[in-house]
Amino acid sequence: MRLRLFAAIAAIIALGAGCLCAQDARGTILGRVTDPSEAVIAGAEVRVTNSATGVTAVARTNQAGNYVLAYLLTGAYRLEAEIAGFKKFLRERIEVRIGDTLEIDIAMQIGNPTETVQVTAETPLLSTAEASLGQVVDERRLVELPSFGGGVYGLSLVAPGATNTTNLRQRYVGTPSAQSDFAVDGAGRMKNEFTIDGVTNTMDGTIVFVPPQTSVGEFKVQSASYDASMGHTSGALVNVSLKSGTNDLHGEAHWFFRSRVLDTPSIFQNRTAQKLPWYRDNRIGASGGGPVLIPKLYNGKNKTFWYYNWEKNEIFYPYDYISTVPTEEMRRGDLSPLLALGGNYQVYDPLSTKVAPGGRFSRDPIPNNVIPASRIDPVAKNILNYWPTANQPGTREFRNNFYTSFAGPFPVWTHLARVDHAISSNHRMYMRLMREDFWSISNKTFLSDYDGGMFNQDKWGLAFDDVYVFNPGFFVNFRYGLTYRWGDRYRLSRGFDLSTLGFSPQFLALLPDKQNAVFPRVAVGSLTPLSHNGRPDGVWSAVINSFNLNFTKLSGEHSFRFGADVRVYREFDRSYAFDISPELVFSSTYTRGPLDNSTAPPVGGEYTAFLLGIPAAR
Repeated sequence: MRLRLFAAIAAIIALGAGCLCAQDARGTILGRVTDPSEAVIAGAEVRVTNSATGVTAVARTNQAGNYVLAYLLTGAYRLEAEIAGFKKFLRERIEVRIGDTLEIDIAMQIGNPTETVQVTAETPLLSTAEASLGQVVDERRLVELPSFGGGVYGLSLVAPGATNTTNLRQRYVGTPSAQSDFAVDGAGRMKNEFTIDGVTNTMDGTIVFVPPQTSVGEFKVQSASYDASMGHTSGALVNVSLKSGTNDLHGEAHWFFRSRVLDTPSIFQNRTAQKLPWYRDNRIGASGGGPVLIPKLYNGKNKTFWYYNWEKNEIFYPYDYISTVPTEEMRRGDLSPLLALGGNYQVYDPLSTKVAPGGRFSRDPIPNNVIPASRIDPVAKNILNYWPTANQPGTREFRNNFYTSFAGPFPVWTHLARVDHAISSNHRMYMRLMREDFWSISNKTFLSDYDGGMFNQDKWGLAFDDVYVFNPGFFVNFRYGLTYRWGDRYRLSRGFDLSTLGFSPQFLALLPDKQNAVFPRVAVGSLTPLSHNGRPDGVWSAVINSFNLNFTKLSGEHSFRFGADVRVYREFDRSYAFDISPELVFSSTYTRGPLDNSTAPPVGGEYTAFLLGIPAAR
């Protein structure tokens, strides 16, 4: 268990610096109220109303004429100010974006409060009350810009200073590690912090949830921050703001489809007479939101809202594999074709090792590079059957002589539900529940049941947020987040009977878990390994509990913000790499010559050790 306590008490900052909420997905409006002589007005009521939901937040100016309206959901707002002896102030269409701190000073005019001064035709507001730098990707860009596979985080690369650090691998919804793999301003790979509505969405430098494209209102890549609450990363903060319900009932349904019928075979597929692998990207989903309405019981307009998003992404995308398999001659132990490439391809007999002058050992060459059939290890004979035969010409060293394409299934399901409730203008909260799960089959290099692996993953997320205003100059925000991820990975050959390969009963008795036994991983020099799954089999999980408490105090010319961010990280891993099946790795240590310190042959030394049954020491 790792416990990290981040308690940041901000120094006194000028009101112009405002209530900075770097890791919060909401915005802030602040400013000063003055009369025509530019004298400050204390006690004026300042109110903002969300145009979509009708939810109102209220503040009053202090003795210095200052006000703060914090923790506002992204969207358009109407700003009003009132006090006896002055006309009512009204300003429409104020756009609050993710992480914005907008400074709006209000100049009141003397007159009857029943009269209204409406400010229009203002230039778009900039977030000038803070020094952080970032790029907002709004809903329009999310909808109109191409996003391969529906993964919104791929658009993080449009931010200034963002650099792709992957091998350009595809960024699907179910590939959070690929979408996490970028650097900002030279901070390095996997150094960014990802949050959803201010709740951490990061484990070991990678994204946990990839929300559906249609569920995201906007997100911000914050590349430089001078806010004390942002201290979890040396890179950028990528904060996603999810959509919520409004007073109007809204919904949508979408379907994205791509199939192999629109593709053409590659030159490798034509050369080996292979059909196009099954390719399908079928993404369907729907979402909706509105006020909570229970006929004759409850009307949630201007108070309570719901939002739900569901998406299913069925993906079959092909991988091209160019591999190296034993030739027909090599299967018989005949490595003589290698000698045509040069004398340095000669292999030597380990059983001929004898003492040589100078403290060295010498070996005799295997005649004509042909290993007698009687000396080929029976286990090696059985393992050879699991490499397919070559299906295309290879190199002079008999490399790259097998080609295949495999389209692995990769279905992803996502559910997202959110409820927002405004108890009063001084008290509002929301709760969000999210789930994403998928499974995939990959690394089937030879398209057999003894190759490749299965990967399952299930993720759950919970967020609860409560904002309470004690008085116009003092309010608190409490947020709790739960992020949970579970994974199970295993090779498709699980349950393989190792006795069929000819291993001795005494050796097999050393393996404690025969039910989880798999085909052994076999690595032989230039040959493509068998039973390679990238990572060891096993089950793992991780959970993050995060607690965030922020206080904001407006006093005179200054705004104080202080609080604590507590995160509890717990990780569990039960991997079994070597106790369920042997890993056989072969080297040319004992097949080089004429001396033991001679240069190993470029190809053939490891394969000779394999046929003779001499694995390398680990």
